[in-house]
Amino acid sequence: MPAASAAVIPPAPMSSIHAVIRAQPSPEIHPAIRAVCDDLRTRFGDAIEAVLYYGSCLRQGDPTDGVIDLYVIVSDYRAAWPTWGRRLIARFLPPTVGYLETPWDEGCIRTKYAVISQRDFRRGTSGRWFHSYLWARFSQPCVLLETRDDEVSAALTDSLATAVVTLLDRSVPLAPSRIDAVALWSLALGASYRAELRPESSGRAESLVADNAAYYAELTRAYADGAGRRWLSAVEASGDYVVSMPPWRHRRGRMAWFFRRLAGKFLSTFRWFKAAVTFEGGIDYAVWKLERHTGVKIEVTEKLRKRPWLYAWGEIIRLYRSGTLR
Repeated sequence: MPAASAAVIPPAPMSSIHAVIRAQPSPEIHPAIRAVCDDLRTRFGDAIEAVLYYGSCLRQGDPTDGVIDLYVIVSDYRAAWPTWGRRLIARFLPPTVGYLETPWDEGCIRTKYAVISQRDFRRGTSGRWFHSYLWARFSQPCVLLETRDDEVSAALTDSLATAVVTLLDRSVPLAPSRIDAVALWSLALGASYRAELRPESSGRAESLVADNAAYYAELTRAYADGAGRRWLSAVEASGDYVVSMPPWRHRRGRMAWFFRRLAGKFLSTFRWFKAAVTFEGGIDYAVWKLERHTGVKIEVTEKLRKRPWLYAWGEIIRLYRSGTLR
């Protein structure tokens, strides 16, 4: 694939970010996750280019507590789904979310997986996507569980590095004149969370950054030395950075995030409806996640289960007004 081979040699300003991503220590992968990958191979076969592991189970190291989050990168949607209807749905607002329960010991491993083509993943982690849905997610730590070959691995590493640059390029305008790496990443991820309908608490971004503070510090240093050197310069021995940017860029950056927040509320709602249509148990999964993160009990009526696209609007509006969704 030309796009993948072109990514093997990264541009010089991003080479240090690639190095930081590649130098991440590889956590021990639980055998249950390998079993999940086998299940996904059964579903999608040779269409799979790679599988990425991210999210709370990766951070906590226990796939048996909660739902595993995986991204399944496929060569194209035609190879992944045999019917034109599923391919059409997959092309609308990617990725397409699925839910999988894999038997393990005396119970099962629950997995939420998102299917996206390598082309859409590359576009979504770059500045070509206005919304932060993909480039904010994959600027955070993740693990490449398996990949077709070294070429695909290099292409995905390039996409992950691009996600870091995109997030920081678009978040530095929000920063004050002097800031440290932890505060900058907390600001950036917090802005991306507010651009979606999410049940997490307002301090979620800060806790995520604190869990991987050394990694984010290295990424910030690499960014300031390369792609971000126009706007961000390190203050020797202090760990702080000085933001040097004309006022109009600050204003334009803040305005862009304002529109991302507006667009994100609608996009999140449409993604929920798409998920409810594309995988069995979609409403039950959405309710489970909301209750897990917020403690708010949500009643799933029979009409909501049968026609979520029609009856979920009132519940979403109620949760948004109450502050459960932000």
